[in-house]
Amino acid sequence: MPRPQKYTDSDIAAAIQALVAEGEDVNPMRVRMRLGGGNVRRIKAILADRPGSVPPSHGDPTALPEALSREVQLLFTEISQQITSLAQKCWEAGSVESTHHAQRESDRLRQEIAGLKTSLATSADFVSRLETQGEEKDRALEGRGVENTKLAHTCEGLRAALRNAESDLRASQRVIDNLERNQGQDREEIRALQKRIEGLVGEIAVLKARSSGSKPPKPATTRRRAS
Repeated sequence: MPRPQKYTDSDIAAAIQALVAEGEDVNPMRVRMRLGGGNVRRIKAILADRPGSVPPSHGDPTALPEALSREVQLLFTEISQQITSLAQKCWEAGSVESTHHAQRESDRLRQEIAGLKTSLATSADFVSRLETQGEEKDRALEGRGVENTKLAHTCEGLRAALRNAESDLRASQRVIDNLERNQGQDREEIRALQKRIEGLVGEIAVLKARSSGSKPPKPATTRRRAS
């Protein structure tokens, strides 16, 4: 049984419309922050189905959280300014009379540009790792939902088994009560038979006495065993 969705497509669409109305950037992470949760892949799919939507390109900074997006944008702005400054320095270095000095300045600028490119590549790798971690967390949450569903089914089966056991116990108690009641009835019938036998023995003795013409003997009594 699949886990019920916490946020419906209508909730996601309402969050997107709210961001558009506020003039904010619309991307999966901003929508997820607006909702307070949700599956990023579902949000991406709904964004892609919007009329006039533009499919996001791979590595688009707007697909990142707001704080990280601003940091990346500031980094790109700073790098652009530094590259512009370096280009200006290169142009000024070309007009320097000393060729040796210009060469050294050019080498230094190349090294700075290489360092900036390395920093940019590191930032892009960091962003990629963040996206991968987010997808892994989403998959882990889905796995936990499946496990919780299985546990719920197991608990329901245990409850049903407990109800059956209680029903069997009540049936067994009724059988025991019936047996005890039947045993009591049997004891009463035995006592009645003993009394009847005693009476018959007395009547036989009287008949024998009458037939012999002698004094009827005293009726015999049978000692009743205590039950």
